[in-house]
Amino acid sequence: MMKTEIRHASETELTIVESLAREIWPESYKGIITPEQIEYMLGWMYSSDTMKDEILNKGIKFDLLSCDGIDVGYISYGPYENEPGTIKVHKLYLKPQYHHKGLGSMMLTHAKEQARSMGCNMLVLNVNKNNPAVKVYQRNGFSVRKSVCLDVGDGFVMDDYIMECPV
Repeated sequence: MMKTEIRHASETELTIVESLAREIWPESYKGIITPEQIEYMLGWMYSSDTMKDEILNKGIKFDLLSCDGIDVGYISYGPYENEPGTIKVHKLYLKPQYHHKGLGSMMLTHAKEQARSMGCNMLVLNVNKNNPAVKVYQRNGFSVRKSVCLDVGDGFVMDDYIMECPV
């Protein structure tokens, strides 16, 4: 049995988050978005400046998941727009070889616990409509709130569901 741990990522560990993203995204989004969009979004979302700004100015937290001492995934979450009592899961990713082991559900449970500890009663997240993770979220109590197509620049869009789950 694997020994798992979810821990808060320090500012110096954001390089681990970026490294994991660069390993995970090309595999996770293959056939869903283009390699050019993957690279664009990695540069936009995972630069050290962006992640530090999210932590310092937006109240977003980054946590790392390790299995047997190896970092295999991450989750980030924080306040959602102008909805008091709601936390948004901004990122949740696992190395593909760790899929189907209950680890994504473990990270969602962690996010729910964190939301409750902050006095919140709702989690929301965006997920690409073609991402197989939609089914994982549904199994974990999420339902589709609405469908959105967001312009993210350079001619790219995120064709997503916004999903929600009471906590």
